[in-house]
Amino acid sequence: MKRLFSGIGSKIVFPYLLLTLTVAGIGAFVVVNLVTGTLRERFNNQLLDSGRVVAESMVQFEADRLAVLRQVSHTEGVPESMATQDETQLTLLVPQIMANSPADALILLDQNGRSLFAWDRWSGLQTAVAVGGIDFAHLADVELVSSGFVDEFGDKRALLAETSSGTMLFTVGPVVLDDEVVGVAMVGTAVRDMVVTLTENAVARVTLYRATGEVLATTMGNGRDNMSELLSEPPEQYATVINLLAESPNRYQVVAEQADTQVPLRRVEVFNQQYQLAFGDWRLRNESFGLFSVALPSHFIVSAAATSRNLLNVVFTLATIAVFMIGFWVARSIASPLNRLVDVTTDVTEGNLHQRTGIRRNDEIGALALSFDTMTERLDERNRQLVTQRSELIAILNSIADGVIVLDNEHNMVRSNPAAARMIEDLVSDSSATLLQKLLASTNTAVDNDESPKRVDLNGRVLSISSAPLKTPEGNPIGTVMVLRDITRAAEAESLKDDFITNMSHELRTPLTVVKVYTDMLKRSANGHLNEQQNVFLEKIAKSGGELEEHIQKMISISEIQAGTLNLKKEEFSFTTFICDLVDEWREQIESRGVFFLLQTPKCELPVLADASRLHWAISNLIENALDYTAEKGSIQLTVKSDAEQVYLEISDSGIGIPHSDQPYIFERFFRAKNEVNFAKRGIGLGLFIAREIFELHNGRITLESKVGVGSSFRCELPLVVATAVAQEPA
Repeated sequence: MKRLFSGIGSKIVFPYLLLTLTVAGIGAFVVVNLVTGTLRERFNNQLLDSGRVVAESMVQFEADRLAVLRQVSHTEGVPESMATQDETQLTLLVPQIMANSPADALILLDQNGRSLFAWDRWSGLQTAVAVGGIDFAHLADVELVSSGFVDEFGDKRALLAETSSGTMLFTVGPVVLDDEVVGVAMVGTAVRDMVVTLTENAVARVTLYRATGEVLATTMGNGRDNMSELLSEPPEQYATVINLLAESPNRYQVVAEQADTQVPLRRVEVFNQQYQLAFGDWRLRNESFGLFSVALPSHFIVSAAATSRNLLNVVFTLATIAVFMIGFWVARSIASPLNRLVDVTTDVTEGNLHQRTGIRRNDEIGALALSFDTMTERLDERNRQLVTQRSELIAILNSIADGVIVLDNEHNMVRSNPAAARMIEDLVSDSSATLLQKLLASTNTAVDNDESPKRVDLNGRVLSISSAPLKTPEGNPIGTVMVLRDITRAAEAESLKDDFITNMSHELRTPLTVVKVYTDMLKRSANGHLNEQQNVFLEKIAKSGGELEEHIQKMISISEIQAGTLNLKKEEFSFTTFICDLVDEWREQIESRGVFFLLQTPKCELPVLADASRLHWAISNLIENALDYTAEKGSIQLTVKSDAEQVYLEISDSGIGIPHSDQPYIFERFFRAKNEVNFAKRGIGLGLFIAREIFELHNGRITLESKVGVGSSFRCELPLVVATAVAQEPA
């Protein structure tokens, strides 16, 4: 028994059989419901069509009554006879009109609502009082027509009234003579006859209801007495139907679907036969007289569903038996080659890539076996290639002069090349793990994987370290690679250069001071004995000395910045006031060159903690840089903004701009952008470097946006003293 249920054949057949039985049952249920649903949909569509026919027929009845009314009111002699209340003349004229009309009744009233003439199809001429005892003068619709009232639907009205001939539906209109209403004509249709005609037109049983739910007339049950009681509806049904019909997206006159947003279809049993009713609004000239319903027998739906269910059960039972038998044969034909595939797969999994299935069939299993053999061959070939590539990669890695270290996500070293091993051996006597921790602590690789090179001084050796994250093709991090380069000699040369620049700067300062002092003394002691040319010479000596002193001071500041000895005397002051004072110093010089100058600052004070003199120097370098490269009639704008934590200064100009290729190096020391205008301006390329360093020493920064021919914009940031300072506008 265990072998029977553990074989692959049984594992295929039994689930297959259960699935077939399940699908068969669900299929039978779905198909029966689809058949029933289709029949019900067709039934509802027919019910809907019948309702539309009823609504359209009611409109046609109204059109026929209007035609009769127009014929009567426009017949020569009728308006005159009504104006003179000549009943004899009306008796001669009107019956000839009504004899061939579709109307069932006609009542003519004078202007006061008094009956002048009455006619119906069953009894012919009647006296003026033989109209059901209705006082027409007091009917609201009659009063409106006789008064000449006209609304958006015209001067005609419709009303439902009980007469001696039964319930009548009247169309009421004025009779006019010389533009004056001389009477009222009422053309009527018997409700009981109208229901019969509607039934014939719609091919469905029709019932008319008052708004109170009372049955007026019906063709259900062949007019038996108890039909009115059986078909009557509660008074609230009228309001429900009217409201839901108004909400229907298709504005149907008949509700033909059962849903929460529509009127439920009512089912009634008449003479042991089930009928389904759908309701509509009985409306003429935008006035509702109640409801109408159409009814169709629905017993055939149940019969059709039962027949379909029995037939489908037989079909699905036979199909299930056939599927079960076929399943055994299919399982047997599949099991043998699958067992062979399992054996070969096991060998391949264990590393024996030389195994093949050897199955040759012209079906999917054969295709699977062929694909498996092809895959195995490619894996075998790929494995040989990987071995070759691995050897090549190891050879390349070992030949790299720089040290390469590969870390996992936990920053454990998983591989290094011989160059890295030699560096580790030369640098420390500790283990490689200890050195790795020192490198990580020095470069913050564990925190941010910064790819920019960093310098690390370890035991007298200077290393340049670059790091980058390792990721899978899908972007998942798998570790970090670090590249180590010994730059000890380059660092020593750079240090010697900095020391040389510092020493030379200090040495040049002394004779320069002597030159400046004696130049100033010569100017003071001349007492007007110098000619104009000699004064010019002294001015040039003083100006050049000042420029040289400024360059020397910049060189000294660079040395202090590089050595970390640049002292800052920080104090709290208003950045807004500071900028305004600084701009006042530059305004005359800027405007004297024909450059438009604009300053925008907030009204509030923005407190910062900074070295005012150093900050003055940095911002002056930026303003001077903007002025040097902005042509006459150009513009320079300073804008101060802030948020809750930072104050921002933006210095924009309409100058020549900076090439995109030079922008990454613009803040480097001794760098000057390469263009013709730059060569005309004197300088050693230190102003922007010093400005950036000063802002960074204040925990701020400077960024640049520039476009050649458009201008440049330097954005400076400084932290506010109070983080919650009120910001005038967001930066």
